[in-house]
Amino acid sequence: MLSKGILAVIILLLITAPAYAQQTVNGLSVISNPAGAEVILTGEKIVSGITPVNFVQALEGHYKVDIKKDGYETYKSSLFIRAGEPRSLSVALRPKTRFKSAARSFFIPGWGQAYTDQKAKGGVFFVLTLGAAASFLIADHDYNDKADTYDEYEDKYNSMTSFLEKEQFYPVLADARKDAYDAETLRRITIGAAIAVWGLNFIDALFFFPEHGAEIPTNSITLVPDMQQGGGLVMLSHRF
Repeated sequence: MLSKGILAVIILLLITAPAYAQQTVNGLSVISNPAGAEVILTGEKIVSGITPVNFVQALEGHYKVDIKKDGYETYKSSLFIRAGEPRSLSVALRPKTRFKSAARSFFIPGWGQAYTDQKAKGGVFFVLTLGAAASFLIADHDYNDKADTYDEYEDKYNSMTSFLEKEQFYPVLADARKDAYDAETLRRITIGAAIAVWGLNFIDALFFFPEHGAEIPTNSITLVPDMQQGGGLVMLSHRF
Protein backbone atom coordinates (compact mmCIF):
# COMPACT_ATOMS: atom_id res chain seq x y z
CA MET A 1 0.00 0.00 0.00
CA LEU A 2 2.84 2.36 0.85
CA SER A 3 4.59 1.78 -2.44
CA LYS A 4 1.38 2.48 -4.35
CA GLY A 5 0.94 5.78 -2.46
CA ILE A 6 4.50 6.86 -3.21
CA LEU A 7 4.03 5.92 -6.86
CA ALA A 8 0.84 8.01 -7.04
CA VAL A 9 2.64 11.03 -5.57
CA ILE A 10 5.50 10.67 -8.07
CA ILE A 11 3.05 10.45 -10.99
CA LEU A 12 1.21 13.55 -9.74
CA LEU A 13 4.48 15.49 -9.49
CA LEU A 14 5.48 14.45 -12.99
CA ILE A 15 2.16 15.68 -14.36
CA THR A 16 2.11 19.06 -12.59
CA ALA A 17 5.82 19.90 -12.81
CA PRO A 18 5.90 20.79 -16.56
CA ALA A 19 2.88 23.07 -16.21
CA TYR A 20 4.41 24.82 -13.20
CA ALA A 21 7.75 25.14 -14.94
CA GLN A 22 6.11 26.62 -18.04
CA GLN A 23 4.20 29.11 -15.90
CA THR A 24 7.33 30.42 -14.20
CA VAL A 25 9.83 30.11 -17.03
CA ASN A 26 7.65 31.62 -19.74
CA GLY A 27 6.68 34.62 -17.59
CA LEU A 28 7.52 38.23 -18.51
CA SER A 29 7.98 40.63 -15.62
CA VAL A 30 7.69 44.39 -16.15
CA ILE A 31 8.50 47.06 -13.61
CA SER A 32 8.46 50.82 -14.05
CA ASN A 33 9.63 53.87 -12.19
CA PRO A 34 7.24 55.20 -11.04
CA ALA A 35 5.04 52.18 -10.49
CA GLY A 36 1.37 52.08 -11.41
CA ALA A 37 1.85 52.42 -15.17
CA GLU A 38 -0.33 50.59 -17.66
CA VAL A 39 1.48 47.98 -19.77
CA ILE A 40 0.03 46.75 -23.07
CA LEU A 41 1.68 43.91 -24.97
CA THR A 42 0.50 43.52 -28.56
CA GLY A 43 1.49 40.52 -30.63
CA GLU A 44 0.05 37.06 -31.11
CA LYS A 45 -1.96 37.93 -28.02
CA ILE A 46 -2.94 41.24 -26.47
CA VAL A 47 -2.37 41.36 -22.73
CA SER A 48 -2.20 44.23 -20.28
CA GLY A 49 -1.46 44.94 -16.65
CA ILE A 50 -0.36 47.54 -14.12
CA THR A 51 3.27 47.70 -13.04
CA PRO A 52 4.82 45.93 -11.30
CA VAL A 53 3.34 43.01 -13.20
CA ASN A 54 4.34 39.46 -14.07
CA PHE A 55 2.66 38.03 -17.16
CA VAL A 56 2.37 34.28 -16.63
CA GLN A 57 0.68 33.64 -19.98
CA ALA A 58 2.58 31.54 -22.51
CA LEU A 59 3.90 34.41 -24.64
CA GLU A 60 6.04 33.77 -27.70
CA GLY A 61 7.15 35.83 -30.70
CA HIS A 62 7.39 39.56 -31.42
CA TYR A 63 5.46 41.91 -29.16
CA LYS A 64 5.02 45.67 -29.17
CA VAL A 65 5.31 47.20 -25.73
CA ASP A 66 3.45 50.34 -24.63
CA ILE A 67 3.86 51.64 -21.09
CA LYS A 68 1.85 54.73 -20.19
CA LYS A 69 1.03 56.75 -17.10
CA ASP A 70 -0.62 60.14 -16.65
CA GLY A 71 1.98 62.89 -16.54
CA TYR A 72 4.69 60.78 -18.18
CA GLU A 73 5.78 60.17 -21.75
CA THR A 74 4.59 56.88 -23.20
CA TYR A 75 7.33 54.28 -23.50
CA LYS A 76 7.22 52.37 -26.78
CA SER A 77 9.42 49.46 -27.71
CA SER A 78 9.35 45.91 -29.02
CA LEU A 79 10.79 42.64 -27.86
CA PHE A 80 11.05 39.04 -28.96
CA ILE A 81 10.01 36.38 -26.48
CA ARG A 82 11.30 32.85 -26.90
CA ALA A 83 9.40 29.93 -25.47
CA GLY A 84 10.88 28.69 -22.23
CA GLU A 85 13.02 31.81 -21.72
CA PRO A 86 12.24 34.20 -18.85
CA ARG A 87 12.26 37.91 -19.68
CA SER A 88 12.20 41.02 -17.55
CA LEU A 89 11.79 44.65 -18.51
CA SER A 90 12.59 47.64 -16.32
CA VAL A 91 11.64 51.11 -17.57
CA ALA A 92 12.20 54.57 -16.10
CA LEU A 93 9.41 56.77 -17.45
CA ARG A 94 10.28 60.34 -18.37
CA PRO A 95 7.96 63.00 -16.94
CA LYS A 96 6.22 65.40 -19.27
CA THR A 97 7.30 69.01 -18.70
CA ARG A 98 5.82 72.39 -19.54
CA PHE A 99 8.95 73.31 -21.49
CA LYS A 100 8.63 70.28 -23.77
CA SER A 101 4.98 71.14 -24.23
CA ALA A 102 5.75 74.79 -25.06
CA ALA A 103 8.52 73.81 -27.48
CA ARG A 104 6.11 71.61 -29.41
CA SER A 105 3.43 74.31 -29.55
CA PHE A 106 6.05 76.84 -30.66
CA PHE A 107 6.64 74.91 -33.87
CA ILE A 108 3.19 73.37 -34.44
CA PRO A 109 0.16 74.97 -32.73
CA GLY A 110 -1.76 72.39 -30.71
CA TRP A 111 1.09 69.88 -30.61
CA GLY A 112 1.97 70.79 -27.03
CA GLN A 113 -1.63 70.30 -25.92
CA ALA A 114 -1.79 66.92 -27.65
CA TYR A 115 1.48 66.02 -25.90
CA THR A 116 -0.23 66.57 -22.54
CA ASP A 117 -3.28 64.51 -23.60
CA GLN A 118 -5.43 67.59 -24.24
CA LYS A 119 -6.14 66.53 -27.79
CA ALA A 120 -9.44 68.42 -28.14
CA LYS A 121 -7.86 71.72 -27.09
CA GLY A 122 -4.86 71.05 -29.31
CA GLY A 123 -7.15 70.38 -32.25
CA VAL A 124 -8.94 73.70 -31.67
CA PHE A 125 -5.67 75.64 -31.61
CA PHE A 126 -4.42 73.87 -34.72
CA VAL A 127 -7.63 74.49 -36.70
CA LEU A 128 -7.84 78.14 -35.58
CA THR A 129 -4.22 78.81 -36.53
CA LEU A 130 -4.68 77.04 -39.85
CA GLY A 131 -7.83 79.05 -40.55
CA ALA A 132 -6.15 82.34 -39.62
CA ALA A 133 -3.15 81.52 -41.80
CA ALA A 134 -5.41 80.62 -44.74
CA SER A 135 -7.34 83.88 -44.26
CA PHE A 136 -4.08 85.82 -44.34
CA LEU A 137 -3.00 84.14 -47.58
CA ILE A 138 -6.34 84.98 -49.19
CA ALA A 139 -6.21 88.57 -47.92
CA ASP A 140 -2.61 88.94 -49.05
CA HIS A 141 -3.48 87.75 -52.56
CA ASP A 142 -6.44 90.15 -52.69
CA TYR A 143 -4.25 93.04 -51.52
CA ASN A 144 -1.60 92.34 -54.15
CA ASP A 145 -4.24 92.33 -56.90
CA LYS A 146 -5.77 95.61 -55.74
CA ALA A 147 -2.38 97.23 -55.17
CA ASP A 148 -1.36 96.29 -58.72
CA THR A 149 -4.63 97.76 -60.02
CA TYR A 150 -4.03 100.99 -58.12
CA ASP A 151 -0.44 101.24 -59.42
CA GLU A 152 -1.72 100.70 -62.95
CA TYR A 153 -4.37 103.40 -62.58
CA GLU A 154 -1.89 105.78 -60.99
CA ASP A 155 0.54 105.36 -63.90
CA LYS A 156 -2.32 105.96 -66.30
CA TYR A 157 -3.41 109.06 -64.37
CA ASN A 158 0.11 110.48 -64.33
CA SER A 159 0.47 109.93 -68.08
CA MET A 160 -2.60 112.03 -68.86
CA THR A 161 -1.91 115.52 -70.16
CA SER A 162 -5.43 116.90 -70.24
CA PHE A 163 -6.70 118.44 -67.01
CA LEU A 164 -10.28 117.50 -67.90
CA GLU A 165 -9.27 113.92 -68.56
CA LYS A 166 -7.49 113.74 -65.19
CA GLU A 167 -10.49 115.24 -63.43
CA GLN A 168 -12.80 112.63 -64.93
CA PHE A 169 -10.45 109.75 -64.13
CA TYR A 170 -9.58 110.82 -60.59
CA PRO A 171 -12.68 109.20 -58.92
CA VAL A 172 -11.65 105.86 -60.47
CA LEU A 173 -8.13 106.30 -59.07
CA ALA A 174 -9.52 107.25 -55.64
CA ASP A 175 -11.72 104.14 -55.54
CA ALA A 176 -8.76 101.94 -56.49
CA ARG A 177 -6.66 103.56 -53.75
CA LYS A 178 -9.43 102.98 -51.18
CA ASP A 179 -9.80 99.34 -52.26
CA ALA A 180 -6.06 98.80 -51.88
CA TYR A 181 -6.06 100.49 -48.46
CA ASP A 182 -9.00 98.37 -47.25
CA ALA A 183 -7.31 95.22 -48.54
CA GLU A 184 -4.11 96.16 -46.69
CA THR A 185 -6.10 96.72 -43.48
CA LEU A 186 -7.75 93.32 -43.80
CA ARG A 187 -4.38 91.71 -44.46
CA ARG A 188 -2.97 93.20 -41.26
CA ILE A 189 -6.00 92.03 -39.28
CA THR A 190 -5.65 88.45 -40.54
CA ILE A 191 -1.93 88.24 -39.83
CA GLY A 192 -2.59 89.73 -36.38
CA ALA A 193 -5.25 87.08 -35.75
CA ALA A 194 -2.86 84.31 -36.81
CA ILE A 195 -0.13 85.63 -34.49
CA ALA A 196 -2.63 86.03 -31.64
CA VAL A 197 -3.90 82.45 -31.93
CA TRP A 198 -0.33 81.14 -32.14
CA GLY A 199 0.60 83.22 -29.09
CA LEU A 200 -2.38 81.98 -27.06
CA ASN A 201 -1.48 78.43 -28.02
CA PHE A 202 2.11 78.94 -26.82
CA ILE A 203 1.04 80.65 -23.56
CA ASP A 204 -1.48 77.89 -22.85
CA ALA A 205 1.15 75.19 -23.34
CA LEU A 206 3.67 76.98 -21.11
CA PHE A 207 1.59 78.45 -18.28
CA PHE A 208 -1.46 76.16 -18.18
CA PHE A 209 0.44 72.89 -18.17
CA PRO A 210 -1.65 70.20 -16.42
CA GLU A 211 -0.03 69.13 -13.17
CA HIS A 212 -0.73 65.48 -12.42
CA GLY A 213 -0.88 64.84 -8.71
CA ALA A 214 0.77 68.14 -7.86
CA GLU A 215 0.28 69.26 -4.28
CA ILE A 216 1.01 72.59 -2.62
CA PRO A 217 2.66 72.12 0.77
CA THR A 218 0.82 74.11 3.41
CA ASN A 219 4.04 75.29 5.05
CA SER A 220 4.91 77.22 1.88
CA ILE A 221 1.85 79.50 2.21
CA THR A 222 2.09 82.66 4.29
CA LEU A 223 -0.74 85.01 5.24
CA VAL A 224 0.40 88.55 6.05
CA PRO A 225 -2.01 91.36 7.05
CA ASP A 226 -1.46 94.53 5.04
CA MET A 227 -1.51 97.20 7.75
CA GLN A 228 -0.75 99.97 5.26
CA GLN A 229 -4.21 99.52 3.80
CA GLY A 230 -5.96 100.00 7.13
CA GLY A 231 -5.69 96.34 8.11
CA GLY A 232 -8.54 95.42 5.82
CA LEU A 233 -6.52 93.35 3.35
CA VAL A 234 -4.66 90.06 3.66
CA MET A 235 -1.71 89.32 1.38
CA LEU A 236 -1.16 85.71 0.28
CA SER A 237 2.36 84.66 -0.68
CA HIS A 238 3.50 81.26 -1.90
CA ARG A 239 7.05 79.92 -2.22
CA PHE A 240 7.47 77.66 -5.24
